[in-house]
Amino acid sequence: MANAEADIDDGASDLREITIQLDNYDDIFSDFDPRPYHSRELSDDFVKEIRRRYLEDKRGRFEVRFTMPSSERDLKEEALIKKRLREHFASMTAREEDTVSSIRTRGYIYIVIGAIVLVADVFALFVLNESSVFYKILSVLLVPAGWYGMFEGMGKVIDQPNEALERKSVYEKFEKANYIFMSDEME
Repeated sequence: MANAEADIDDGASDLREITIQLDNYDDIFSDFDPRPYHSRELSDDFVKEIRRRYLEDKRGRFEVRFTMPSSERDLKEEALIKKRLREHFASMTAREEDTVSSIRTRGYIYIVIGAIVLVADVFALFVLNESSVFYKILSVLLVPAGWYGMFEGMGKVIDQPNEALERKSVYEKFEKANYIFMSDEME
């Protein structure tokens, strides 16, 4: 699979073109998956390549153009492949959304547990004598654990989902991208 890339300049529009040379439709799909195109997995190399190309320049909308020999083209297969590409990227978008949700849920759990541990320390202060050795040992264990839970939870809610959110954004753009098949011979 050979690759080329160009920008389309149509005035005010910021449409980006990713062009990929195919020998045949199988270049898009996994070599290890013998199923028909409507259920076949996309090639990891293909997904990595178009994602890498997109990340080089994230500006504007984009379309993916596939050029291949006209003798290999089949309009019915192309319609099916376009549908399969959109389905795949919709699935990847949903997976990344689940990842973000899972990370944030764990973060909220950490925050709640940290808060409970800190409240337990306050209650221990009222139940036990502040100068007792048992309270001091318990406090030395509870306070750092509580703050750790709070800060770690805030990190999970605020910072950690960023990578998954970025991947989700990329997959959403690929889900909505325009896919065009073209013959590579001059006609």
